[in-house]
Amino acid sequence: MEKTVKEMEKQTSSAKAAEKKEDIMDLVRGEGPWQRKILLVIMLIAVPLASHNLAMSFFAPNLDHWCARPPGSNLSVEEWKDLALPPHDRHCSRYKFIYFTDHGKEFFTNFTSSEIVPCDSWEYDNSIYVSSVLSEWNLVCDREWFISLSKSIFIAGYMCSVTIFGFLADKFGRRPIVAACNVIALIAAIICACSTSFFMFAIARFFIAVGVSGAFNTAFVLLMEIIGPEYRSKYGLIVNLGWNFGYISLPGVARVLRDWFWIQLFITVPNILLLSTWWLLPESPRWLLTHGKVDSALEVLSKAGKSNGINFEDVKSKVEEAISKTSK
Repeated sequence: MEKTVKEMEKQTSSAKAAEKKEDIMDLVRGEGPWQRKILLVIMLIAVPLASHNLAMSFFAPNLDHWCARPPGSNLSVEEWKDLALPPHDRHCSRYKFIYFTDHGKEFFTNFTSSEIVPCDSWEYDNSIYVSSVLSEWNLVCDREWFISLSKSIFIAGYMCSVTIFGFLADKFGRRPIVAACNVIALIAAIICACSTSFFMFAIARFFIAVGVSGAFNTAFVLLMEIIGPEYRSKYGLIVNLGWNFGYISLPGVARVLRDWFWIQLFITVPNILLLSTWWLLPESPRWLLTHGKVDSALEVLSKAGKSNGINFEDVKSKVEEAISKTSK
């Protein structure tokens, strides 16, 4: 009985080993120069995903703001704050003016009421950021919730992307969906930089999220399908270095540029470069086989084998045998 159990375990182990050897990608090397080149491309795809995700922190930073001085005022900012802003709310309200002239601080004080009214315009601390979406559309005080709305709209773009492009990638292939998503992200990013209203900005950000998320998620699936099973965890970790680079580099970029418009244009540059993914990325051989495109799959596997230093003709029969087993 004990011998039978051991024989069964041995057979099971042998079957698993055979199954592992018969993996379609292992026949042309499950990890090699071909896969590494594709890994680098997909790491680049991860960069704008991280940059656009973090960008709102620099588009709408926590800036000091206060009610704007009336036209013709000869008061400094500090004098204005001391005279016109109530101590309990120096950001969103001011004392009501009975009359205002530019005669000076003393004269202005005599014509200021103790009645408090909301600000109708604002000035901003531009010592760090020259321009932001806060100052562009006055998203402060009773309009501050627009910032949270923009972030929610961006996340909604992520959710829609996962739902829509997961289905489309299974139907039409990984490669065309990655290319389409890159085009969507690029167009939306340019529109975002040229926005003339908050709602135009928010809608553009929605489609940026749709594009960058769809491109990376689909490309990640492609990456997992073109490497051997034992390398998937390793590659899954390495590809996130692109995400990390996007997060780490953006604060420095924002500090140098100091203007949300130029920051947006800068993080759009990778989206332009990613148009080349149509030529740099192959279609997934697994997807091709699943959809009966055997000749196309053999062509991709032949290129993979050649790049990885394998004579495809030597393993072609094994590949065809593995394909026939997969098709059954």
